[in-house]
Amino acid sequence: MHNQSDNSLFTFDVKDEDVNIPYGSYHQYYLINDKYLIAVGVIDVLPNCISSVYAFYDPIVSRHINLGKLTALYEIEWIRHARRFRPDLRYYYLGYYIHSCQKMRYKAEYKPSDILCPVNGVWVDFDVAKKRLESRSPVRHCCDLATSMVDRNSMKSYDEISVPREEGNIDHLNEIKIAISRNSRLVTLNMLTDEGIHLLRPVLKDFVNEVGLEFATRNCVIKLF
Repeated sequence: MHNQSDNSLFTFDVKDEDVNIPYGSYHQYYLINDKYLIAVGVIDVLPNCISSVYAFYDPIVSRHINLGKLTALYEIEWIRHARRFRPDLRYYYLGYYIHSCQKMRYKAEYKPSDILCPVNGVWVDFDVAKKRLESRSPVRHCCDLATSMVDRNSMKSYDEISVPREEGNIDHLNEIKIAISRNSRLVTLNMLTDEGIHLLRPVLKDFVNEVGLEFATRNCVIKLF
């Protein structure tokens, strides 16, 4: 038995057993006349979404039919069918997005869409996130996309909370972990020579201003090699 969506944008069949497959990684094969392989989609089936890991396809055929978009639309349609059997399956995950990378811009074409804020761990509407990226970090496109779950009015920027390196004072840059070489142990700014501190302090300060103090001090290691 085959199920077909009444409002399908294009015609194809999805077998019941296909949408009832267990969680895990799968390959979806795209054939012409059940004979000629033109594309392969690699996906992960997860409890609440499918993750589109990768797709590769015939470059000649793709000149006439955009196979990259076709595989994405098929995966979205697959979720629509699968929801009949597993209602918790609601999302289509396209992986990492880098706003300054032209090759990744296509991911924003599928709407409505959200981006996960790397600092506060909440999902943000793409249009809202895009404006924040372009206004707060126009060159590197790296910043917090959403306000924290706590009252951000009570939080200050790093420039406001940083203090001189004097005995008894706390310099929050000293909380950032630094890897000097591949085999060295992690160090902090206050463990370097005066020359090293002079060179790295402005770099770390810019980094904190981009990603936020909490993220920089808890989740990052700065590699110098």
